[in-house]
Amino acid sequence: MCYNKGMYTIPLLSADEFDWLTWLNGTDIHIKLGINIREESIADCTEILRKYAVGYIQGDRPICRPKADEIAVMFLIDDVFGWTHLRKIEFERVFNVK
Repeated sequence: MCYNKGMYTIPLLSADEFDWLTWLNGTDIHIKLGINIREESIADCTEILRKYAVGYIQGDRPICRPKADEIAVMFLIDDVFGWTHLRKIEFERVFNVK
């Protein structure tokens, strides 16, 4: 397995975009994308996560389900926005952001 070290940018979004409805839409993102989102297998998911991700925010900033030491990532799948948390190490590996 290798990580794509190419140039990639993901925009920082506003906290108010991470609401309850979009969180509910994101609770099964890994199933919709057919991937396993965890550090040990994240390298296999990099391209697909990048393809559907539209932005992120520090995990303690959303108005619902804030989580310190994690990153909230917004995805757009089949014209539906949804978000979920990634561990910081997972986020850094996928999006090359520290």
